[in-house]
Amino acid sequence: MLFDPRPKDNLKDLFDRESEISLLKNSLDSPLIIIIGLRRTGKTSLIKSVLNYTKSTYIFLDMRRFENKEYIVYKDFIKSLEREINEITRKNKDLLSYLRHIQGVQVMGFSVSFSWGEEKVEISDVFSELNDWASEKGKTMHIVIDEAQELIKLRGYNILPSIAYAYDNLKNLSFIVTGSEVRVRDKFLKLEDENSPLFGRAHVEINLLPFSKETSVRFLEEGFKEQGISFPDSEKIFDILGGNPGWLTYFGYIYIKHGRDEEKAILETKRYAKRLLSREFCNFTKEGGRDKRRYLKVIETCRKGCSWKDIKNSLEALEGREINDGTVSDIINNLLEYSFLVKEDRKYMITDKLLGEIINVRC
Repeated sequence: MLFDPRPKDNLKDLFDRESEISLLKNSLDSPLIIIIGLRRTGKTSLIKSVLNYTKSTYIFLDMRRFENKEYIVYKDFIKSLEREINEITRKNKDLLSYLRHIQGVQVMGFSVSFSWGEEKVEISDVFSELNDWASEKGKTMHIVIDEAQELIKLRGYNILPSIAYAYDNLKNLSFIVTGSEVRVRDKFLKLEDENSPLFGRAHVEINLLPFSKETSVRFLEEGFKEQGISFPDSEKIFDILGGNPGWLTYFGYIYIKHGRDEEKAILETKRYAKRLLSREFCNFTKEGGRDKRRYLKVIETCRKGCSWKDIKNSLEALEGREINDGTVSDIINNLLEYSFLVKEDRKYMITDKLLGEIINVRC
């Protein structure tokens, strides 16, 4: 069902992602795959649907659980890994015989417990045993790190050397890393940083874009057709909500579930979307100790596109004083890194139409 708001796990439920599906299918033997896209554009659905379709074995680490934390410690990450490995061992009990030899791992019945204290388990050791098990089975183990930019907040431990070790030595492991921001590639994986353990590593990159107007209209029409509903206002809905598949899906779901009241469905979708966008924006400002007023002013200024000069002028009008050019550029670059802004030709645009409606957000 196209209007089911939960992440999809079946290829037939993905809409207009044929090229991305094909690329991911053909890249599953690659040691590192990076999937970039805004939140709610379907990264999770793409991965799970393809991996389920190909009957792949995978561990899915959802880093969104840490988005409200100012920082993450080793215990947070290792317990997340422990939880997902225990999901795997329920169906693959022979994996326990590989894991029990690792220092810092305790096997209890049909589950494992990872130590995070003085004799903490080393992630590279876990990767090695997962690889050996997968090799024995003649398969590839996929380790998915969803919304991996949250791991930039990991303190006291660097996971990149373990991923680099696996990349170079463990041929039956493959990492699929997703992010809603470009900084997952540049600030987390640091692929172009000469001091990064992953510097220069070849990888496959898939970019999931929001739907175009044409695709959005087809999505709405086909979703309603599934339900036996003729819906004439698809273009209007795109003009109001934009092309984020998550918002369009939620609109269709609310419209059907609550009596086909279009205005009510629009208002409820906007309320839902702005709540999520406001939370993400507040986490962004808190994470860097950033001045919320400045960033909201830029978003307001760029609702219909803006230039660098427009941004500088709006910030100076806000504060009633001259602002250094470097400060203006830093503010713009932060918004670009976190995918609140995108640069198209010489104009800056907000990445989500509804982002422009959170100008009164309170964090």
